[in-house]
Amino acid sequence: MSTVTLNWTLPTTRVDGSPLATTDIDHVDIFDVSTADPASEKVATIPGAATSFILSGTFTVGFHNYTATVTDTQGNVSGPSNVASLTVASTLSPPSPIADLTAVFAQ
Repeated sequence: MSTVTLNWTLPTTRVDGSPLATTDIDHVDIFDVSTADPASEKVATIPGAATSFILSGTFTVGFHNYTATVTDTQGNVSGPSNVASLTVASTLSPPSPIADLTAVFAQ
């Protein structure tokens, strides 16, 4: 099993500049946006004012672009965070080449 650790700093203000206390944060949603598939997939909801999360499991080979949103206790949702990108490399070696390819010409 593999893991991806995500870390962030929570916002301390609202969009209008007013203060945002950590007690006003209900949860953080984490999304994975693959470059091959532009649709975001929510991969986790972290309750409270956490500042890190570990995703574990089997990850598809390729690019993964993670973003996060913050939801306050009133249900207001922030815009998406910056993108944290990583590449999951294949852990399997490629297949052996075909060794008996033949060609037959017929008229």
